[in-house]
Amino acid sequence: MTARRPSSAEKRKLFETEALPHLDAVYTMAVRLVHNPDDANDLLQETILRAWRFFDQFEPGTNCRAWLLTILFNNFRNGYRRSSREQPAASPSDLDHRLEAAHLADNPEQENPEAMVSMRTMDREVEAAFNSLPDEFRSALLLIDVQELSYQEASRVLEAPVGTIKSRVSRGRAMMRRALKDYAKEKGIIPS
Repeated sequence: MTARRPSSAEKRKLFETEALPHLDAVYTMAVRLVHNPDDANDLLQETILRAWRFFDQFEPGTNCRAWLLTILFNNFRNGYRRSSREQPAASPSDLDHRLEAAHLADNPEQENPEAMVSMRTMDREVEAAFNSLPDEFRSALLLIDVQELSYQEASRVLEAPVGTIKSRVSRGRAMMRRALKDYAKEKGIIPS
């Protein structure tokens, strides 16, 4: 006996319930992959369209965010990376300004100029250290530490064994510690 296919209305309702709450997380990952908000919007649209088209393959009860991130990474790998090389990208300072504006919009209580300058400097240091990581380490850290996926889910998204993901996360964290060590000493975050 085969399972009944959901009606179009049921599919839409399930998609809205399961997938749409994860759009912000998918967009954040898209920005990290393409480094340009406009291109990230394009990649997000491609991902959502593909997710809708193949939503009957999603298994309800599983992690929909991980499923969407898998589609995002596959879209990125399967041609988006190639086509985005030919498109002009926003400058790093433009991205910094947009991220800062979004952060301030989310945290209006941060109107103290001294705290803002200090936070902006630290954010830039962390962002620079993070961006200096090779792609495979940066992607693993984003999925595990930012998106809070399990190692198994990240393994499926990146199409790599769990042991490889654990190794990339460990090595990526170690690279970040080394890259930020002098900065942390200078600011008194860790003893000299």
